[in-house]
Amino acid sequence: MKFDTKTIGYMNTFENYTRVHVKDCFFREDELIYVVDFFLLGKVIGKNGENIKKLALKIKHKIRVIGFSDDVVKFVQNILYPLKGFEITKEENKVIISSEDMKLKGKIFGRDRSNLKFVNEVVKRYFKDIEVIVR
Repeated sequence: MKFDTKTIGYMNTFENYTRVHVKDCFFREDELIYVVDFFLLGKVIGKNGENIKKLALKIKHKIRVIGFSDDVVKFVQNILYPLKGFEITKEENKVIISSEDMKLKGKIFGRDRSNLKFVNEVVKRYFKDIEVIVR
């Protein structure tokens, strides 16, 4: 992965403020997204989310932190957080998200499938041959 100087600056600010190594950093619309190891999420977020709130004010961007996992199913679950009530399974090179609730499926898909496209883009950054689908 290659980063421009602006992104590297955001990564350095994040690492200096939270004392946690950033695995990845990128923009989505008006949101700055950081990927860190899953077991360090509590340290990054801080008590009552104070670290993230202060950092967001400092860099003047909305911030979202995703916990990375080597297990693609757990990683997809972390990307979709705080959504719950669906089942994720892996079959060959596909990760399948299934739910009976149509409202939940709508949130997973997003307008014009934007959320599902985002999930697929993030997953492909780490797991090259995996595709995420919803049933």
